[in-house]
Amino acid sequence: MRVELDPNIVVGEGPLVYRPAEDSLLLLASIPLGPGERFLEVGTGTGLVALHAARHGRAVATDANREAVRLARANARRNGLPLDVVLTHIMAGLRGPFDVVAFNPPYVPSESIVDRMVDGGLNGIAIPMEFVKSAMAVIKSQGRIFTLLSSEDSIDLFAQFCEQLG
Repeated sequence: MRVELDPNIVVGEGPLVYRPAEDSLLLLASIPLGPGERFLEVGTGTGLVALHAARHGRAVATDANREAVRLARANARRNGLPLDVVLTHIMAGLRGPFDVVAFNPPYVPSESIVDRMVDGGLNGIAIPMEFVKSAMAVIKSQGRIFTLLSSEDSIDLFAQFCEQLG
């Protein structure tokens, strides 16, 4: 079953937190989640994707931004949804296994990471590569990993990296 946008879920926003945009909705629409499956969203921001997943299974969300963690927790309470939100970089310190791990990463190619909400580092794939490598430690053997990249990113290089991980 695909996780679908529920117009009854209200998501508050904040000036220091990535505002859900088209990429957030694309990620949300891409995620299949079966009843009772364990879901992890990395870099949750407002919690939009994780909140929708929490309607279908057990959901955990992470963010390195304290304000995002506070906001995602408030959004979970506001919607009466069970969502554990953890302050951490990517998924440091988390234990799996998770059935589904998702991340809408900063993926804009940049020489250096100035804006952590959008800068993806060299070729736009530095942070997505770190995410995939970390996800391998918490995903079930038959689990699914979802992330987004930009058409400006080095997609071939990212695919080669993923193939090397197995």
